[in-house]
Amino acid sequence: MLNSGKVVPKNQVRIGKNYTFNISSAPIAQSVRGSYNLGNSLSTKDTIYYDQQIEHINAALLSYCLDPIGYNDELYFRYGLGKRMDLGFKSSGGAYAFDMMYQFLGSNSNFIDSDKGGYYGSVGLQYSWQNFRFLNYPMFDKLERIFGLEMSRKDITLPVIFSKSFGPEERTGCFSFGVVYSQSFIKYKITSKTVYAVSDATHLSPELVAPINAKVNYGSYGTFLNVKIGRRYVFFNFSLAAYYQDYGKYLLLGGNTRTLKGISIIPSYGVQFNILPKKKKVTGTQV
Repeated sequence: MLNSGKVVPKNQVRIGKNYTFNISSAPIAQSVRGSYNLGNSLSTKDTIYYDQQIEHINAALLSYCLDPIGYNDELYFRYGLGKRMDLGFKSSGGAYAFDMMYQFLGSNSNFIDSDKGGYYGSVGLQYSWQNFRFLNYPMFDKLERIFGLEMSRKDITLPVIFSKSFGPEERTGCFSFGVVYSQSFIKYKITSKTVYAVSDATHLSPELVAPINAKVNYGSYGTFLNVKIGRRYVFFNFSLAAYYQDYGKYLLLGGNTRTLKGISIIPSYGVQFNILPKKKKVTGTQV
């Protein structure tokens, strides 16, 4: 969350690129039991019998998909609609989002037309979506072959942001802080072609474990701080966010369930460019 409490003024354009690092306790905790190395070694086998190790690997893979540990670059675009409102689009690590922000506190002029400063406040609504793919995570490609996992998610996010201007109308930057609530909607399928259930009746041929098709909804909330420093048209952003997420209960292969939860720490940095609208020329009639 790199926005400030001041939305983009009318007809102004803001573009930028950020680099984000996600550190989540849930995948870390699950990976201790899940053992990615074990999963990689099993991926070479045509037949795998379900046991507790497979259950742990299944839980580790799901927790990683829900909140992957890693690095992403993010591109975004914002446009000032007027009447204290702007619109934005963002692309980050295979996820995409549209959002709108409404400013309820402080001036909404650009730094050329106004000398006001002080505090700003805004509230927003963001819709994001992602169809998870393992193309950007090669270490999990072999695990995906074992479980045949497909996952998609949609998120609705409500941020409330406040900022203190550095100079008039954030001419040289700002300090921002706020809180965020998000509701996530998860759909996932597991259709394994290599994991077989162990039968007590040894004279029967083993059967593939039953596939899973499930939905899970959960809420999360967090807080963030960020600093924007620069002048007029070019700024550098530095941000730190923390989120608590109770991911809910997930059905695993074999019919068992696992409850996942964790804390995510997200440091990020980036560069931002402001493009101001051209002023209309004032023409007069010579007498």
